[in-house]
Amino acid sequence: MEVSASSGGFGAEISGITTSQALSDDELTTLHDALVSHRAIVVHDLDEDVGWLRRLGRYFGPLVPHILDQYHHPETDEVSIIARNMDSPESRTTATPAGSFWHTDLTYKNEPSDAIFLYATHLPTKGGDTLVADLAAAYADLPEATKERIENLTATHRFGWNTGGGTPKLTDSQENAHPDVIHPVVRRHPKTGEKVLYVNPGYTMCINELARIEGDGLLDALFAHSLNEKYQHRHHWEKGMLLGLDNRATMHKAVNDYDEPRRMLRMIVGHTG
Repeated sequence: MEVSASSGGFGAEISGITTSQALSDDELTTLHDALVSHRAIVVHDLDEDVGWLRRLGRYFGPLVPHILDQYHHPETDEVSIIARNMDSPESRTTATPAGSFWHTDLTYKNEPSDAIFLYATHLPTKGGDTLVADLAAAYADLPEATKERIENLTATHRFGWNTGGGTPKLTDSQENAHPDVIHPVVRRHPKTGEKVLYVNPGYTMCINELARIEGDGLLDALFAHSLNEKYQHRHHWEKGMLLGLDNRATMHKAVNDYDEPRRMLRMIVGHTG
């Protein structure tokens, strides 16, 4: 196995991995360390082996079934399917594609997500990239006055809050199982110690300690800052590619610029402390 840092210091490509054999403990440790160090890891040319993918994901922590249980993989609820234009029941029919809004997975739960893994099985001939924003770098560049202002603030998060039609309406049972939750606006990454902005346009509703107008203005400013192009990275997909993202330091968005079949498998790693 080899880890090659991408240009610009964000993300790393991993070579020497195949689904034909299990990963050793040393290799899994290397993958874990690469994800923490580089925010993202990319592995090419993997077979669609749900069991192998699930075993890899489990090394990073418990795999959390997604709120939309109607899209769980038929083999396991630890893997969900994100599909569009596939002419099948697993394809979503929302106004815009799933995830085509800036978000960090599971901020709408009390126990947030450590990481997410996406695996491409079907891709359009053009488009369908994923954008990623580095929220640790964004926080580091904030003015000191802003850092002081937001240090002890909290925000309320809700699934589907501002997703532009990219999420379906929840069933009553799904909604009852996922009430609004509160997280700090600034979190410290448990592995690196870095401070990270922990708000995102898709799920963050409001700042709890401020009047609504003031809080909304602050959120808009934080979103505009964190989505500056210098913190963004565009991921170009290939069939059989696996992308891992550190949810403790990033948010992401699927680009809505295609009308051909696109299908991903997703694993969400829960909170490990």
